[in-house]
Amino acid sequence: MLYAMNAEGELYSLYQRTLKEVDSLRMSLYFCPVCNEPLQVRAGPKTIPHFSHFPKSDCTFKQRGETVEHEKGKWALYQWLKGQGYQVQLEYYLPQIKQRPDLWLNVKNKKIAIEFQCASIPPHEINKRTLCYRKAEVFPLWILGTKHFHKSNPHQIFLNDFSRTFLYYWKEQYQLFFFEASQSRFILVSNIHSTGLRPIHADIRYVPLSEFSFSQLFRPHRHHVSNERLFLEIEKSWYKNRTVYQRKVGSEEQNYRQYLYLKGYHFSLIPSICYLPLPGQVQLGTKPYIWQTRLFVDHLLHLPIGAPVKFPPLNISPTLNGYVPDLSGQYINMLTQLNIIEKTGENNYIKKKQVLFHTRMEDALEDDLQMLHKLKKLQRIKI
Repeated sequence: MLYAMNAEGELYSLYQRTLKEVDSLRMSLYFCPVCNEPLQVRAGPKTIPHFSHFPKSDCTFKQRGETVEHEKGKWALYQWLKGQGYQVQLEYYLPQIKQRPDLWLNVKNKKIAIEFQCASIPPHEINKRTLCYRKAEVFPLWILGTKHFHKSNPHQIFLNDFSRTFLYYWKEQYQLFFFEASQSRFILVSNIHSTGLRPIHADIRYVPLSEFSFSQLFRPHRHHVSNERLFLEIEKSWYKNRTVYQRKVGSEEQNYRQYLYLKGYHFSLIPSICYLPLPGQVQLGTKPYIWQTRLFVDHLLHLPIGAPVKFPPLNISPTLNGYVPDLSGQYINMLTQLNIIEKTGENNYIKKKQVLFHTRMEDALEDDLQMLHKLKKLQRIKI
């Protein structure tokens, strides 16, 4: 570890100390802030200076095997918060929920646990720990290490099931927090939108700790740009899905294709209303055309005009702050905007227009262009 308690009970760090400075500390007493066991100072030409438990130690902190990135990041965030006047503690133990967050602080009577997550662990473990914090009325702030930051270009990132677990949602936008310990800076990802392509559209900002305060983390960032780039990505996604045959696909895609084959349809000829971009799609790993096609076929396609329309809810994991989008509701509202269905009362809808599968690729591509034109007029996608 890079920090320890000295004999006076103060936290002391070896971060960025020279070997000469470290050598002068070897005769002093230092203790683990978690278990209070004595520590030894270790350093060498090929070893980063650090505090180490003795071999027979049973400390849980020792058993965690933390990386240098994790420890440097925790220490940098600790110093950053302390420099702003916050009463922050490292590795504070919460016995009622048996959790030890990396950082702990109280801000205006609000309890906050900060977790700097560098290692990859199962998403269900993240959800379990988050639920423990929330039940104890503690706000969990998860910050990811840069190992999990995968940028496609200046305006796009890749999300997988792991990184999607760390989404927050407030002020009508999704956010992710990353921290680059080697540069002492945040990477803030906001205004996240899914277009159907694997890269996710987002605003990406690099903010040094020295130019940023803790309260600014939670202020929404609105970067208004033209929607043209986003619609171009949507058009590219739709065209690729129709015209490029991918032989090797995952099990979810295979099941989707088999589902359509058994009903006498081809996946390349689905109607354009099965490709609609929706805000809540960011939280769902399933591709939009897969779940939208299933809703369309099972709950809309075969209904007569004027029949009631009702879509079942989708199973979506909440964001870290508990937001769950009504994605089925977003879809039905979009279809209402497109005059496919009609709202007749509170949560009551009827089928207004018949939509069928295409029989020719030319018709499908033309339908896509017309749908894109309608979406642009609706301005449903906002950055």
